[in-house]
Amino acid sequence: MIYFDNSATTKPYKEVVELIARLMSEEFGNSSSLHALGLRAERILEDTRDKLASTIKAKPEELVFTSGGTESVNMAIRGTAEVLKRSGNHILSSPVEHAASLESLKELERIGYHVEYLEVDEYGRILIDDLKAKLRKDTILVNIMAVNNELGTVEPVYEAARIIKSNNKATVFHVDAVQAYGKMPINTRDLNADLISFSSHKIHGPKGVGMLYMRKGTRIHPLIMGGGHERKLRSGTVNVPCIAGFGLAALIKTERMKEDQEKSGRIRNILIKELTSSLSDKIRINSPKDGVENILNISFKGIKSETLLHFLEMRDIYVSTGSACSSKKNAISHVLKAVKLPQQWAEGSIRFSFGSFNTENEAVIVADAIKEIINIM
Repeated sequence: MIYFDNSATTKPYKEVVELIARLMSEEFGNSSSLHALGLRAERILEDTRDKLASTIKAKPEELVFTSGGTESVNMAIRGTAEVLKRSGNHILSSPVEHAASLESLKELERIGYHVEYLEVDEYGRILIDDLKAKLRKDTILVNIMAVNNELGTVEPVYEAARIIKSNNKATVFHVDAVQAYGKMPINTRDLNADLISFSSHKIHGPKGVGMLYMRKGTRIHPLIMGGGHERKLRSGTVNVPCIAGFGLAALIKTERMKEDQEKSGRIRNILIKELTSSLSDKIRINSPKDGVENILNISFKGIKSETLLHFLEMRDIYVSTGSACSSKKNAISHVLKAVKLPQQWAEGSIRFSFGSFNTENEAVIVADAIKEIINIM
């Protein structure tokens, strides 16, 4: 099997699976319980919070555990809008965000918030001058992803933060770092974002776990009410084993980040070279050269992306047509529409995304399989 769909989800590290299995069997206590088993679970939870904080130069108390990236994004966007509703109703976002952001913004529009979308270039990168022009004194929230999940484009979030805070320090800046974490360094002190969303299953950790970084002093309204877990910001019995697995995956991925990204770059380059050598007039590279190395979006002329996806699947090769959260809708993605990719190319778009377990030889095998079907179409 060749798995080139790591932006959808990743295979967990063996060490992560073993840790989760052991904790579920031996340390199954509720971290809110006052007896010894509960206190041991709480200690594991807080030790993991320390480890995760160290990977992004944050303070442990600035991290809130969630069920994943989608919940983290919803907490950041909707929680901020609710707590700042008396300060204004103007929100800015890019149009190429993940569905978790866009659907949250649609809901806010439905109840009266004014959401404006920034202009982007051919790779989905926001235009800084447009951000400057659209920022207002009553802008309560700006929402921009760090890395686009379909194209691999790195957004200028560090520069955006400087501009946002220069305009109005009270404006909350949320960064969706789900696709950036483990692929590029994230330093919360330098970034100067108020809220940053993360997910475990994109870095070879378990599904169903994520976290929201909240800069000290930032306020949000909780979405889930109950027993007041996670400093009353996210109620619900805490999934200690999987959070511990997230922490271990983060340490492993952070340690090997440079090595992994260099290898992903080689895989990406081989795939491009092999395909362009014989299909130069039939393919279009949609990802920018300066994007993250582990995401490569290519369009193939004259063949629908779903057809190519299933052809590769028959050869035990797994890729995607875009975001896993929207790829089943059989429509051209909002990202490709936003970057104004011509329909003939958009209909044949495939995303290849690489992870820790991929090899360079796999790129040759995948390229050969693609050339086989393209040449007979």
